[in-house]
Amino acid sequence: MRLRRPLLVAVAAVLCAATPASAHGTDPTLVPVIGSISPALPAGVVVQVRTGVSEQMLVENPQRDVLSVLDPDGTAFLQVSRAGVFGNVADPFFSATLNPPGVPPRLPAEARVGAKSHWVRLAQTDAFGWFDPRFHPATPGTEPNSTIVSRWTVRMRLGSVPVTVDGTLERKAVTGTFVADPDPRRDDLQVIVAQGRVPALLLVAPPGRTVVILGVDGKDFLRLDPDGAWANTESRNFRDNVDFTDQAGGKTGWVRVGEPGRVRWLDTRLQYSADRPPPVIERAGKTRQLGRWTIPLRVDGAPTQLGGTLTWLPISSLPHKGGGGGFRWVAISGAVVLLGVVALVVEGRRRTTRRTKLDSFQ
Repeated sequence: MRLRRPLLVAVAAVLCAATPASAHGTDPTLVPVIGSISPALPAGVVVQVRTGVSEQMLVENPQRDVLSVLDPDGTAFLQVSRAGVFGNVADPFFSATLNPPGVPPRLPAEARVGAKSHWVRLAQTDAFGWFDPRFHPATPGTEPNSTIVSRWTVRMRLGSVPVTVDGTLERKAVTGTFVADPDPRRDDLQVIVAQGRVPALLLVAPPGRTVVILGVDGKDFLRLDPDGAWANTESRNFRDNVDFTDQAGGKTGWVRVGEPGRVRWLDTRLQYSADRPPPVIERAGKTRQLGRWTIPLRVDGAPTQLGGTLTWLPISSLPHKGGGGGFRWVAISGAVVLLGVVALVVEGRRRTTRRTKLDSFQ
């Protein structure tokens, strides 16, 4: 998995009823920007920042030397290398990076400042993303004569070499939005996408079918069967959905998250790999398909996939509000999400009506 494609990040939000992550976590005009990385990283080692539900940092390290990410006190809370991703669960800062601001972390009993490190494997990949509290000032405010809202520093080590990443949180004009669309299907599964920073999917399957959705780590993530909808707490995608974690209530393994025949979830695989399209596309101001998204699954044991397109829509192609032509991003983005939510509600009612007529079908 490469950061040039959408990378799994820790995302906590609820489909159709998102909880504000922070004062600026849902503001599309705020963009994290890396100013410098010192010293320069070797080829293949990547550090990025981007915005999902809130601002996140992402790293990729295919080398044998471990890339350690340090907390504000200088203690390593994350390790990434070709051997996988490990988290220091004894460091309270680690737990704070799993949820966006405003979502209180669940601290393990052993987590306390100065505690002996306790490393647990988080993933077998060489890439990871997290919410870093250092991106979020207690009182954000733009600097005079500048677009800079705040400045931040994240310190790391690559092997024994200290690395410093400096950056800013900046306010930038919105020039358009990304839209993820599903491909038409020839089977009896139905897929609806609700647009948003992190798009949400609704998957509906006929009664009696067993559908297993794989996560980005290749593990089984969701399962639909005659007994209900189930989520696997061991999947990397599980923590992307705070409603799943709440329903789990600390349980591990497969936990029931819904009724038979349908399941909905947030999935970063439907995100573009950056906050904005390439500059040449952004400047052109034209609708442009940027790529595709895919999610593997099994239907009654047979492998198949969900798939679709990812498109950039410039402001010029979106509705304007008012006679002066002023663009209202909040209104537009809300409308895009609302259309997806309405589609989910309409689909749910339509399927329920069908079941009522057939046998007196989240």
